Amino acid sequence: MKKILRNSVFALTGLLLLLAAGGCRKKHDNEATPEMKVARYYPNSGKAGTLITIEGEGFGTDRGQYTATVSETAVEVISATAKAIVLRAPEKGASGPLTLKYQHRSFSIGQYTYQTLSVQRITPLNGPAGSSVNISGEGFGGTGKPAAVFMNGKEAIVITASDTLLVAEVPEDAGTGPVTVKVDNAESSGQEFTYQAITNIRPQSGGKNTKVTITGTGFEVLAAGNVVTFNGKPAEVIEAGTSKLVVVAPEGVETGPLVVSIHDQKTTGPVFTVVAPPLINTVSPLSGPRGVEMTISGEGFSNVKEENKVFLNGVEVPLSAASSKELKLTIPGGTGDGIVKVVVNDQETAGPRFKDQQLGIVTVSPESGLEGTLVTIIGTGFSSVPAENTVYFNGVPATVTTATATTLQLTVPAGVSTGELKVVMKGATAIAPKLFRRAGVMTLAGGPNSNTFSWTISKIAVDRNKNVYVSNNTQVHKISPDGNVTVLAGSETGEGGQKDGTGTAARFNYIRGMAVDNNDNIYVMDGGLRKITPAGVVTTVSTQFTGGSLTFGPDGNFYTARGFEGIFRYNINGVTKISSIGLFDDCRPAIDKAGNIYISKDQYESGVSFIPSGSVLGYYPRALIGNPYNPGYQDGSFATALLNYNLTSLVADNNSLYILDGVSYAIRKADLVAKEVTTVIITEGGFADGAFDQARFGYGMSDMAIDKDGDIYVVDKANKAIRKIFLK
Repeated sequence: MKKILRNSVFALTGLLLLLAAGGCRKKHDNEATPEMKVARYYPNSGKAGTLITIEGEGFGTDRGQYTATVSETAVEVISATAKAIVLRAPEKGASGPLTLKYQHRSFSIGQYTYQTLSVQRITPLNGPAGSSVNISGEGFGGTGKPAAVFMNGKEAIVITASDTLLVAEVPEDAGTGPVTVKVDNAESSGQEFTYQAITNIRPQSGGKNTKVTITGTGFEVLAAGNVVTFNGKPAEVIEAGTSKLVVVAPEGVETGPLVVSIHDQKTTGPVFTVVAPPLINTVSPLSGPRGVEMTISGEGFSNVKEENKVFLNGVEVPLSAASSKELKLTIPGGTGDGIVKVVVNDQETAGPRFKDQQLGIVTVSPESGLEGTLVTIIGTGFSSVPAENTVYFNGVPATVTTATATTLQLTVPAGVSTGELKVVMKGATAIAPKLFRRAGVMTLAGGPNSNTFSWTISKIAVDRNKNVYVSNNTQVHKISPDGNVTVLAGSETGEGGQKDGTGTAARFNYIRGMAVDNNDNIYVMDGGLRKITPAGVVTTVSTQFTGGSLTFGPDGNFYTARGFEGIFRYNINGVTKISSIGLFDDCRPAIDKAGNIYISKDQYESGVSFIPSGSVLGYYPRALIGNPYNPGYQDGSFATALLNYNLTSLVADNNSLYILDGVSYAIRKADLVAKEVTTVIITEGGFADGAFDQARFGYGMSDMAIDKDGDIYVVDKANKAIRKIFLK
């Protein structure tokens, strides 16, 4: 009985041990069979003892679990990591298939050839076209042709060669693949080389925080493996793949090349241009119903439609068209009232508020004018009953004369000033896209049917109280702000030549220039510099300071242009020659607040030249605006703008230079900061007051002056009139 019991215990114990052993073996087998993936091996040739590396993923790290053969000859396993197995080619081996075994699994690796030629190491393993690659190995010095190098099948230029080292240049579009060396009909392949290239970046402009997508090849899958810089400043990589990276432009980004560095190998891409955030100038309409087209005008938009986004009260609205200065979209309706926002390449700006309603103003024509100007308002939601629509010009009501659901017509009321234009209809209010400007042309004095002035009027000046002074050859008239004309000094016929005195007792020979000083004294160039007090007392100041047109500068000095001699300055210390240059002495020179001098060099040259403040005698004025030998009419940058010949007056005001382009019947404005020329007014010949698109001037606009409020006065010789141009 004891024997039976003992045998049963032994049997049970054995069974438990077998079960435990089986369980342990099953667990061990599961742990020791990872998902092994073989990617590549190198070199694929060499001598006995050559180290062969097999790369991949999921390898077991127990070297004892591996066996390998070359053409059925055992191969020594040197080391094992999760990503690489290293073997040593056996002695007395033969060329043939290389096989790797791990436990019960077998892998066919590829062919291994016993030969002298062997590619053993490639450095670096990545890079752009034109970069250099070092190829280490043996047997590169053949007896026939020099060693040839191929990268993923594309032949590379060998720069230097020895038996154990080749230096090759990466060819264009090399792609990713093994580096192969061919010598004397033998070949050997080594590690894979990854070709790096940037094919495009989008967008190519923006600023801080702009998300830039880089397309190309050879990028690292892990974001940290790609180092991206904008003109040297590192950027954050937020998305990575072998053919695409998404990065964020860094703080302090500057215009310059975008560079991607991988394992210290740099690839240079296109230039990323830093631009200011977008600027919204006008939104039209500022209110309206579904289906109406909205136009957003401004600066810094992208010509690529997809790079612009527009939001109405936080609702993104698709664009129908886009350019650098204009975006168009269709109002979707249902957005509610809220801010208009434009985002260009992740740079955003907020504009005015938009009202989601039926009543809206699309355009106002003209956008400026004086009392009595006929105005047409195009929009939506108007009443066809004129009296049910009320229009306000900066708070001043105007009477609508005709009305439809989309059009209102009316005249500008008395007392108009620059400000907001709005339409009120049955409790709803619509605001015009732009301020309505009290601007246009008014005849201050004279006219084609008036005998107040003769056609000999030529020079003009204005004092601090907006009194205007105009000269004919021998007389100076004073025009009060309300248009009253009196004779300040001189005789209409000028008999008796030059003579000091008071009022009409004084005599002038031929007045060629006129200016007003800071004390409202009037000075004329009449064979010398002569002074006229506000009371009309005339005295001769200098007989040495002679010339043509006259300017009083912000430095308290007088400047004149003297025909074929140059620019001269006068003060209490005497006369100083500023520049020796032939120039048009009938064109008034301008002096800006920094002391820079602007001149027209010749009556038959169509440009404005520039003498910097502080220039020494002998400085030759440089061309600033227009092409001196190519007259024309064209707005644009200083480099591209065209002016006509026979410029007659230049006037500086703050950061602007006004140019009297009489041949074009135009006044041009040169922005001295933005370096851009625009048109203030251009007309046809004739005589008419009104809005800028209605006014007309005669030929012979001989001079102009500007008052403290920025309004311009022009001598209109052909119409024997002094015209006032309201700009504000």
